[in-house]
Amino acid sequence: MFKRLIGAALASAAAIGVAVAVKLLLESEDSETEEDDEESEVRFVSIEDGKPEETAVKEDAAKEAAPAEKKEEKVYPAEIEEIAGLYPYLEKDFIAEQFARNDVFNQQYPEDSLVRITHKAKFADEETMRGFVKICEDNGYTSEVLSATEAAVSRKLFTEDGAILSDIYNLANQVACLKGTYGGYNIEL
Repeated sequence: MFKRLIGAALASAAAIGVAVAVKLLLESEDSETEEDDEESEVRFVSIEDGKPEETAVKEDAAKEAAPAEKKEEKVYPAEIEEIAGLYPYLEKDFIAEQFARNDVFNQQYPEDSLVRITHKAKFADEETMRGFVKICEDNGYTSEVLSATEAAVSRKLFTEDGAILSDIYNLANQVACLKGTYGGYNIEL
């Protein structure tokens, strides 16, 4: 049902976007027609000494080089984009990688299995690490301080579709929010 709701919202947004684009295009064409009527005389431009042409070629070369320098932005499936909206500090590549493992999680840990998931995190300073541990303990995790800047937090949970994935996203997002490094997870039955 949630996916249908998201789909309906996206379809509505797309329809509105198309209507606005068509309206702007029609208004643009109307104003161009009016300008063309007013400026019906032909103008000739002469190029002296070849300098304007050289400049034009250099500008065109710069314009062609600019798109090649840009990194192509990956296109992600709608599910990944939706998850990225919920976890703004996570990279979409990380989200996609974990999302691809959800079927494996569901097979290895059938619904209603009790699992213990442990997450590692490392921070720039001890104060931030202690803050992270406090946040986790306040939310039902147990913690173990591994060093002055590194900690492991864990909790037990009963599995259902997406429960492990959600826990990974939640902890990794919190670590990224605090500008730490998420060191991964371990799942035990």
